[in-house]
Amino acid sequence: MELYVVRHGIAEDGGEGMSDASRALTGKGRRRFQKTARAFGKRGNRLDLILTSPLVRAVQTAEILAGAADPEEVAVLEELDPRFDVESLRTAVAKRAGKAGSVAIVGHEPQLSSLLAALTGVSQSDLDLKKGSIVRIDMDAMTDGNSVDPRWWLKPRSGNRVKGLPLRKSAEEKKASSGDDQSRPQRKRNGKKDKGGARPLRSGAAAVESRATN
Repeated sequence: MELYVVRHGIAEDGGEGMSDASRALTGKGRRRFQKTARAFGKRGNRLDLILTSPLVRAVQTAEILAGAADPEEVAVLEELDPRFDVESLRTAVAKRAGKAGSVAIVGHEPQLSSLLAALTGVSQSDLDLKKGSIVRIDMDAMTDGNSVDPRWWLKPRSGNRVKGLPLRKSAEEKKASSGDDQSRPQRKRNGKKDKGGARPLRSGAAAVESRATN
């Protein structure tokens, strides 16, 4: 299944007399997510199902996405309300999605990054899921946690596609540093072998927010 994790666009701050659930997208939030949704649609991405939180800002975001992705169905999923825990959400999405091949879920932080962390094994503190972002991960099933492949994510301002997951800069630097550290010993060992006259071996091919604020 292709799972698209979507955080709602920029919303009103709210105020006296306005409940958190009724906060709507701002004009800026609408414009930015419309741009991201168009980029999503232009890449040929189509959806079987969009599931959205019942909160107004998420429903409005789902409606914009539906206009670009032409889903077969759009529905509210109560468990995308941020008061539900991740396991409840995983179970509900799996049940509601059924045999759908491509599903988008539109919701809130920190619930969505918690879900991404649970599915991919990446620390939640390393994820940076900004408002209006779309993250694609491919998996066999929502509940078993096996064979999960984080494919790409769309930046909310530009709609540009980036490989992997949306990570904080510190996490990206750590990952890059780890890759360098792993490659250095191999180069050093290869260098020693060359000095000793050892014959080099021929190789084949090169080696997923608080309710009050978000």
